[in-house]
Amino acid sequence: MVSSVVVMLGVGSFSLYRVIAKRRDLRETLSWIDQTYNPHEGGDNFGRGHGWEIHYIVENNTEKVTEKFNTTLTFDGTCNVTMRSETLPIGVFTDVSSATTSRFNLRDIDPASITIKSLDSHNDVWDCADPEQVKNFHLNCDTAEIFFAIRNGAASINDETVTTYANLTGSDHEVRRTSKSNKDWWLVDDVPYSHRLEKALRHAVELCGAQTSRF
Repeated sequence: MVSSVVVMLGVGSFSLYRVIAKRRDLRETLSWIDQTYNPHEGGDNFGRGHGWEIHYIVENNTEKVTEKFNTTLTFDGTCNVTMRSETLPIGVFTDVSSATTSRFNLRDIDPASITIKSLDSHNDVWDCADPEQVKNFHLNCDTAEIFFAIRNGAASINDETVTTYANLTGSDHEVRRTSKSNKDWWLVDDVPYSHRLEKALRHAVELCGAQTSRF
């Protein structure tokens, strides 16, 4: 009887230890993502973080920025994530800006869906996944996007988009729209870092108990 109680206590203590260790591992993983991906004074990329994507064109032998996007991530200490993606006003679109806030749970992500797509921010019409295009068009695959999808295609990502028209007033100044989606992506301005981030995301998703899709 005593030995059975000891065994049960031992099993219970081990299970509790695994739960605590798993939670600590998740907190440390999410903390690393926050500290490296998001803007922080003294942090990566001169404190700007890595959630950037900038597109360029060349006009009259001068390179100009045509589009600029920024993504930041917020974690609540568990598996819930809030992602804010902004389109910054540049060029002819200086009067229009938009920001989308997306909320989802890492547990809902299909681990098998996590992929990295690299691209050339100066020639983003071409596919860096194709070695022939990379060679023929001399692509510099300097930026990346990490894609993921919700398990079984469920639309469990809650999005709220706010579009602001600086030159308009009243009800036309700001337009709000809510929607649901089943896939999204993180912008990354550095390809080597994107592979480290992909591993961290995959690890966090697994720690949250995510499973692959049934179909």
